[in-house]
Amino acid sequence: MFNRIRALIGPAKKFVGVDHLGNKYYEIPERTTILGKRKGRRLAESPTATMDYELGDIPLEWEAWIRGRRKDPPTDAEIMKNEKMMLLKQQRGKEVEERDMERQQQEYDEGLVARPAPKVHTGHASAPSYEKPDTEHESSTGGTFQPSSWVPGKKS
Repeated sequence: MFNRIRALIGPAKKFVGVDHLGNKYYEIPERTTILGKRKGRRLAESPTATMDYELGDIPLEWEAWIRGRRKDPPTDAEIMKNEKMMLLKQQRGKEVEERDMERQQQEYDEGLVARPAPKVHTGHASAPSYEKPDTEHESSTGGTFQPSSWVPGKKS
């Protein structure tokens, strides 16, 4: 009975590998069954109970394999090489940024470049900032709202 069901469904998933984060990767090969031709699929199983993946939960090499951008699954050596290269790039980026900040500070001190204007407003750039008007007839909001009185001919 089980063999007949397996013939309808197709072969089970095949273990391909595991990454340093504990994610397990499987492949269901392309197959032809009684129901027709089925496209192959690639899957990842998280070591945690939830399957909500976020950026960085799967190494980029494995993600490329899952999405079909590469034919063969990545090797541990390839992943480690790419991670070392990424860390080296981050370190060099920090060094360049520090040198740039030093040069910028030197230019400010020598008077070659004007310092940026102080920030007046905080928050979202498109949010308008309204100054509180200096009027005798102020109104408040919320549960204590009282409309201001209008006097004809008087401009406020």
